[in-house]
Amino acid sequence: MLRLTTALLLVTSPLAAQEFYSSAQLSFGQSQTAGAPVAIQSATGTLLTGRTDLSFGRLAHSGLYIQADLGLAATNNANVAPNTANTSNSLMLRMGRSADRFSYGVFVGALQSDHDNDVSDDAMRLLAGIEGSYMLNDRWSFNGHLGYMTGTSGTDSVATATNGIATGVGITFAATDRLSFGTSIGYLNAKMDAPSTVVELWTLEARVDYDIQVMPGLSLFAAAQYGESHQKEIVGPDDITDTTSIMAGITYRFGGKRPRTADLTYMEPFLANTGGILE
Repeated sequence: MLRLTTALLLVTSPLAAQEFYSSAQLSFGQSQTAGAPVAIQSATGTLLTGRTDLSFGRLAHSGLYIQADLGLAATNNANVAPNTANTSNSLMLRMGRSADRFSYGVFVGALQSDHDNDVSDDAMRLLAGIEGSYMLNDRWSFNGHLGYMTGTSGTDSVATATNGIATGVGITFAATDRLSFGTSIGYLNAKMDAPSTVVELWTLEARVDYDIQVMPGLSLFAAAQYGESHQKEIVGPDDITDTTSIMAGITYRFGGKRPRTADLTYMEPFLANTGGILE
């Protein structure tokens, strides 16, 4: 009788109809930032960055999921690239539905960065949008997202607010059960309120992941990213800043099955290190 009662409790308990999952990722990178020949935008130099990403979620047997992503980053810019961020962080909340070959959902979050180690140069941006993914077969999968970003920028820039559309797509190819390759592109078109200039940002990333067989859930990754920003001036040439980055890190996943969600981590570090374009 005791065994039967216990079994019934497990079956009828809400915990039996859902799976919790989580992941932790630690990465290090080096970025080369080259700024436009304008005093406020002229951040140029080599930056070393450390970043931590944590993810927690719950996936129900019905396919519904809810997830929270937290990202923290620090950069040793010092006086090399003074218009880039010293620290940056992000918080994303997601919910949606995941099936065998596809998933879709919504996300909302905030991106914050601290520039030049003083309070007046903090920047805060809010982001909300939709995302989805599709698994063509056991090898190929695709994902994409479309969002709207708004918020204030730091006082290093004449413009104090940015509002715009952020979107991106990605492709992943599983070469083996443990080795996968991926590439993604992100794009942001934002308008500043003064002097009503338009900023375009885009990033292109290539990434490889390798699962460690002896330790299930543990994987290594390496990535290269190139990003470019154009601030279209009303008078004179556009201000252009480009950032080239290489990254490597380790990821540990545990818990139940997780849904396939879009990778939004490219936004925070790139917006934080664009040489003053959006600060």
